[in-house]
Amino acid sequence: MTLPLDFVIPDGWTAVDPGGSGAVFVAVHDAAPGEFVPNITVSVQQRPDDTTLDAIAGEAVERLSRTLAGIEVLSRRDVGDPVAPAITQLLRLRTGEGTELIQTQVHLTVPGATPAERLVLELVCTAAPATARRLAPGFQRFVASVHVRQHEGKQQ
Repeated sequence: MTLPLDFVIPDGWTAVDPGGSGAVFVAVHDAAPGEFVPNITVSVQQRPDDTTLDAIAGEAVERLSRTLAGIEVLSRRDVGDPVAPAITQLLRLRTGEGTELIQTQVHLTVPGATPAERLVLELVCTAAPATARRLAPGFQRFVASVHVRQHEGKQQ
């Protein structure tokens, strides 16, 4: 799926090939050898159903719980506005190797011309706990910069 997205990659992050991750965008941040490499991912899914963003956020937790040793939802709150609602959630993850991670997820609605054309963007930042705190302001700026170009191919 091609979606004309614009965003600003935060300082210190490098875009990499998403490969077979299912994401449309992936960026990584430098990490010391042997440490978890912090990453930002952007995924897009078409949601023609009337599933709420709260339920979609729950689906993301369920999806992660299938591949992790542990997951805890630390917070979940509505953000955005009625035209383009969004939800953010903070998760504590534990890998099978025992690595503790913090993941911030933002699920943004991109309304379509009809309800069947609704898209949901999933913006995610995953990092070790101490690193997550340090990188949070850059991720917040990244999220604030994301927007869909409305007039693709037309001169503005």
